[in-house]
Amino acid sequence: MPPTIPAELETEMKYFNDHRAELLDKAPGKFLLVKGDTLLGTFDSETAAIRQGYEMLGNVPFLVKQVTEADIPLNFALHLGV
Repeated sequence: MPPTIPAELETEMKYFNDHRAELLDKAPGKFLLVKGDTLLGTFDSETAAIRQGYEMLGNVPFLVKQVTEADIPLNFALHLGV
C-alpha cells in the first residue's frame, strides 16, 4: 500500500512526481527542497535541505525528498522491552 501524502504537501509531491525523470537525469541521489510547484534547491544531504527550508520559509510545510527512481518505503519497529 503506498504511503499517504499529507494534504499540505500534495502540490509538492505532484511537482516531484511530474518531474522525477528529468530530476533523475540532472540530480540523481540529491535532496530537493520544494515549496508549492517550485524547486528551491538541490542539496547533498537531507539536513542541508531542511536547514535551508527553515531559513528560507520559516516553520511552514515544505517537501525535502531524495531523487530516486522509486520511493523507498520506511518501516519502523517499536520495541517496548516486554
